[in-house]
Amino acid sequence: MKKKLFPLFFLLLLQNLPALEITGRELVFYFSPEYNRTFNFCWDISAAASLTLNDRYTVMGGLSPGAAGNAFFLKGFIGGEFAIPVEIPFFVGLAYNYNGLPKYESHTHSILPLASLKWQRAGGSLGMNFRLTPFPGGPPVFEPVFTVSVYVNIINNDSMRLGLKIANFDDFVYGNFGSYFLNLNSNIRLNERISLINEIDIRQSGSIALAANFYGLVYRGGAMLSW
Repeated sequence: MKKKLFPLFFLLLLQNLPALEITGRELVFYFSPEYNRTFNFCWDISAAASLTLNDRYTVMGGLSPGAAGNAFFLKGFIGGEFAIPVEIPFFVGLAYNYNGLPKYESHTHSILPLASLKWQRAGGSLGMNFRLTPFPGGPPVFEPVFTVSVYVNIINNDSMRLGLKIANFDDFVYGNFGSYFLNLNSNIRLNERISLINEIDIRQSGSIALAANFYGLVYRGGAMLSW
């Protein structure tokens, strides 16, 4: 009897689930030259994609190979986000991030649960980065790191978005709490589907010890296709 009831319950559950409809797609490609005080010149080429269902559920992922000095690195992420059905634009999400420098046997894995408020003019995100870094010949190091991001859009209309952001993480890099950066970003919409992306990150280090120093500068330029 139980074997017959389980398929029936499963079919009833599927029938009561809301029909899923694709309501948004995005593809982003960009090139990022970087100067920092550890490796001097670095660069990477990044590609990311996202798919939105019913204007509520979003799945996303990306890959970013590049070089830090003369060392190859690989960064990647995959995650999802859910819009909570309330009157304010409140989202919760979960992402996995990988950062690897094979030459130095460095491989970092991060899990990031995140809560966000996303208004047209301003917003922010709070979360906790659960980071695991294994080392050859020793036990892995586990670090819970508080993550934060706050943004303000100075201009946001049908043709252009110009904004400022301060954060200690992005899609491909989850930094320490004191490794935050200032980001100036723009998105110029050429038409309904194609936009040009330009961003500059000013990175610092040492602020936890009240001795903030300039660490590096990143430029990010590319294009976004949405439909």
